[in-house]
Amino acid sequence: MFEEQLFMVRAELDQVALLRFAERTHLSLRTLDDSYVVHAALKALFGESAPKPFITQRGRGHRLTLLAYAGHDHRDLADRALALADPLAVATLDLASMCSKPMPSRWRTGAIYRFETRVCPVVRISGRARGEDPREVDAFIHRCLQVGADIRLNREAIYREWLERELGRDGAARTLDAQLARFQLQRLWRRAHAANEAHLRRCQRPDVTFRGVLEVEAPGAFLALIRRGLGRHRAFGFGMLLLRN
Repeated sequence: MFEEQLFMVRAELDQVALLRFAERTHLSLRTLDDSYVVHAALKALFGESAPKPFITQRGRGHRLTLLAYAGHDHRDLADRALALADPLAVATLDLASMCSKPMPSRWRTGAIYRFETRVCPVVRISGRARGEDPREVDAFIHRCLQVGADIRLNREAIYREWLERELGRDGAARTLDAQLARFQLQRLWRRAHAANEAHLRRCQRPDVTFRGVLEVEAPGAFLALIRRGLGRHRAFGFGMLLLRN
């Protein structure tokens, strides 16, 4: 069966142009988080080929550095943007800065890598019994509700357990070490179940960065994990698994 090639893409985004894009497409930076605007710009640039998961890092001046996984290399993505995208979206991206590399198509069982990932550790709760839609809950809050108010829990430990489950999806990898490097409760804006951007809802979600060491256990599942990303909100700046020797 043919497996689509996976690439890591790097590019520079112009924050001033992103602000202009947000305003003229009726996205307000006063209410939307940066990752939502980047998500919207990437969709406008590349459509269904938009790279994800992704992460942005502060660059020089008014620049954001984008790192992302994509099914196309930077040349193909640039061609798609130039051919089809709105010029307002194209202006957000420094096309000359784009570069990419192919990711390995095979990983070795037992290989050990350092990793970093920004994740949103939430769990989905079914509302079927009450006739409600499923909803997301902070993994820490969810565990607190399970054990009761009398038992004190460690937030980092709960998030680490969540991370271990994600990395162990389909037996992909096991965690040898994981340290919580950053945590905050982030106010995010997401589209409600409606057809346009005017229907947005605000939610508060955990925003967590982990650094650690992992071991590959199932190479095929590990590649699928890199391609998919960890957890939810993967199209909004969460879930990208960065690896180092």
